[in-house]
Amino acid sequence: MQAIVVNYIVCVLTGLIFIENPSMLSSLDYTAAWSWTAVSIGILLVIGFYAASLTSQLLGVSVTSVASKMSMMFPVLFSLFFMKIESKTFTYLNYTGMALALIAIYLSSIRENNDTKVFHSKRYLLLLPFIVFLAGGLIDIGLNYSNHRLINANNVGAFTVVLFAGAAFSGLLSLFFQKGKFKLKNLFGGAALGVINYFSLFFVLKALTAFENNGAVFYPIYNVGIIMVSSFAAMLIFKERLSKINFVGLTLAILALFLLSYQEVIDYFAG
Repeated sequence: MQAIVVNYIVCVLTGLIFIENPSMLSSLDYTAAWSWTAVSIGILLVIGFYAASLTSQLLGVSVTSVASKMSMMFPVLFSLFFMKIESKTFTYLNYTGMALALIAIYLSSIRENNDTKVFHSKRYLLLLPFIVFLAGGLIDIGLNYSNHRLINANNVGAFTVVLFAGAAFSGLLSLFFQKGKFKLKNLFGGAALGVINYFSLFFVLKALTAFENNGAVFYPIYNVGIIMVSSFAAMLIFKERLSKINFVGLTLAILALFLLSYQEVIDYFAG
């Protein structure tokens, strides 16, 4: 938690450094909806991370990975049925791609972990993956909605700064009630993570804009891409052995990517 709090503080500092027009920060209305939404997403980030860390420790990393990535269905359904954003005409092949993306994420995330201790007597632990699932979905919905309805060229930089400031403040409150000496390694680890974390969110917002805020297309591609890259990195860098089920998941992920964007692929080669 110490490293995560440092991470969010560094995110704020990174945002202030790279913001295009710092002078605009003083002229914005911080009582507007975009500001409160940003703070809410920031609080959800801390809740989601803490729940994910507990889930990994008590139930296993694979459970955490599946719960976080399967939350993709929240922004997909929200974009289709509530925001009703369709940057293109959806066909049965696109919907098939969405379904395959969910299956691919699940199969690719399954890992054998014989060292994990699962406390079956504590039934409430089963709520942890659900919290990870729900927090991840709400964060993605919040980002999608904010980018479509609340963010513009004037406040996009301030939005990211306020979001991470909300996360940092929530994390500091959490640390206040925890006992433990601050460790220097958490400072360096959090600082390195913070720069990456800031630009991760920054480019998610940019990508949503490029996809005309159509979360139904963007989030499946985004999550499947994460699974594919992390799986291949695990094999090449960490020499992790993937199971046959994992390879089936990766194959389905490639197929899902094609089905989700086959119109664009055809248009590209036709042009």
